[in-house]
Amino acid sequence: MTEESTSLGRKLAPILGGGFFRPLTRPTAPIYIDCAERLATAADEGGQIPHAEARLIIREVMTSYPDSPLEDDEGGQFRDQNQRAAQFFNKLIEAHWLEPRRVSLDEHYVLITPQLRRLLRMLTELAEDRPAELKDFAATLRSICQDLLREGALDPNRLSPEEMRQTVKDLLERTGRAEDQMHGVESLIQQHEQAQRVSGSAQETLQRFLVEFHAGDHMVCYDALQEGGLLPRLNQARSTVQEALFDPFTKQRLAEGLAKHLSLEPTPAYTEAERWLVRLERQLASLPVKQRLIDGRMSDFARLSDARYRYQTEMRGRRPEQVKSYLEAAASLYAGKSFAELAEEPGMSLLSPEVEMVFGLDSLARSRRPRAPVELALQPPPEGGDAGAAMDEIRRRNLNTLNPQRAARFIVKHLPAKGARVSTADLHLTTDEDLLDLLAALSFDREPGANSRHPVRWRVLAERADLGLEPGRIPRDPEAGRLVERLILERTS
Repeated sequence: MTEESTSLGRKLAPILGGGFFRPLTRPTAPIYIDCAERLATAADEGGQIPHAEARLIIREVMTSYPDSPLEDDEGGQFRDQNQRAAQFFNKLIEAHWLEPRRVSLDEHYVLITPQLRRLLRMLTELAEDRPAELKDFAATLRSICQDLLREGALDPNRLSPEEMRQTVKDLLERTGRAEDQMHGVESLIQQHEQAQRVSGSAQETLQRFLVEFHAGDHMVCYDALQEGGLLPRLNQARSTVQEALFDPFTKQRLAEGLAKHLSLEPTPAYTEAERWLVRLERQLASLPVKQRLIDGRMSDFARLSDARYRYQTEMRGRRPEQVKSYLEAAASLYAGKSFAELAEEPGMSLLSPEVEMVFGLDSLARSRRPRAPVELALQPPPEGGDAGAAMDEIRRRNLNTLNPQRAARFIVKHLPAKGARVSTADLHLTTDEDLLDLLAALSFDREPGANSRHPVRWRVLAERADLGLEPGRIPRDPEAGRLVERLILERTS
């Protein structure tokens, strides 16, 4: 059995090709999910439900989403709810979520497909946050260590092929569940971090850091690893699996069990047995690594809480909030009164002896001082200088300047009409001035200040965009005695 034949993508190819996950990508995905859940709940022990009852359930679900936009193939062109439910029912069958089953002319059922039940379980796990299950984390790890550290845990002389297969499969399931629980711990810490970043006061920050965070369910897994002494035992359990991985007799015994259970040939069964043991060893190795990552996240949360608390107490504090509340109360209580009248009110004695109100032109922003004009006239050459040489230098620099006007002249010359395209393979430039014109066209994409009725604009398409990872395959064209990577100029207006 090769790696390609056992890859996850190849296993899912028939399901993906049938559009099984297509309803989840549509805007009406909640309707599909609720219909599937209601139908699975109403199905009998055999997973089937009468056709009429299924149509009625779909109609009830669609009624609970009155504002959801339906596409035409989902019944959006109909106003009658029965027609919409019928169209939606057909989409569920088309996606292979349901299968029609007609027993007789009078008995018509639909079946809930097994793939849909697995999908619903996965969606339920994604939607439900059940941190209470983390309390079983320590028990799961202890059972794994106990089973792997007992004498003859994976001894091929003591276990039959079927017992070996069941033992390894059970260990894989439990280590996978422990790994998922570790990921759950990390997600809970992330939730605390997000809540801490938007805490409204210093008291809330301390409450979350000192009480809520350390009393959370995620601390169960953390304490189990830190205080239960499970990390050294996990390393010993991993060593047991590594010994089994390098023992050909253990892999042979496991391969015999897999060959009988999965109806495999000896060679593919041996490869599958080795893959099971490698997977088990990696899952055991990932638990301490994940624990170190969680340690880092907890340290980050502590630093975040400290920085948040310092900001709320030292930089912001309660004084600005008190002043703001005081001014808002005074503004609402003494609205419409002058400062002279406020001086007679209790508790409103002004500390400023004089109050000056700025109005009129004085209340406007000050005008900006204009900058002094810059002298742009040519200065006389220094004594002893060559004026002709200076002018030649200026002329030479102007000739070599890259500007949009130069680029536009090059585009109009080689691309006279909109939509025209030319490649560097067809330009055949010979002089340095032509090469500078090409560089100007590559530097700009339009002519500024051009006639608005007939603007000149263009774009550059480079072969490097498609062959950037393989520079050796990029073709090069000779231009003016130099090699230039192949480009295509296209006039857009």
